[in-house]
Amino acid sequence: MITHLRGRLVHKAPTRAVVEAGGIGYEVAISLATYGQLPESGAEVLLLTHHHVREDRQDLFGFVEEAEREMFRMLIGISGIGPVLAQTVLSGMAVRDLQEAIFHERVRELTGIKGIGKKTAERMIIELKDKVELGASAAAPGAPAAPRAVEEAVLALTALGIASLAARQAVQRVIEKEGAELSVQQLIKRALQER
Repeated sequence: MITHLRGRLVHKAPTRAVVEAGGIGYEVAISLATYGQLPESGAEVLLLTHHHVREDRQDLFGFVEEAEREMFRMLIGISGIGPVLAQTVLSGMAVRDLQEAIFHERVRELTGIKGIGKKTAERMIIELKDKVELGASAAAPGAPAAPRAVEEAVLALTALGIASLAARQAVQRVIEKEGAELSVQQLIKRALQER
């Protein structure tokens, strides 16, 4: 099993990368999150990989961060989610946002990802809620001290016609910049300015 590749990044595209290691070019399927973290072509790169073997083909999926690879592996363990759909999920939502959506049972956010219907989103929540770890990110400085205020701000923004994911991201950016001591009204006002 191939667990990682270290070599020269020969080519990169939003869904694929080619890494030359030991004179062999390995094509690796990647998410948009990983694509955004890759260096320029020609630079050395280390990609963590998941080697997916089926009876008719073998595929390599690459990740810059261990957290993304672990989430990928949890997703493909769910009935109805194969590696391509898991990669689409990771392209549609950052790992931390995905963990929060699963932990807080936000079906609507999950169904906003291409290829994820309501039943699949509910299955993701049921099977992964106890496995996702919000860990240090939930208690880090700048994390909301009052999650209720965050939820109320997001609900208010969605009532104004802003997509749920965009609203949550705007509120999160405000918290990261200004801290968690803001009131609901301040969160809403500043999130609207973030857009």
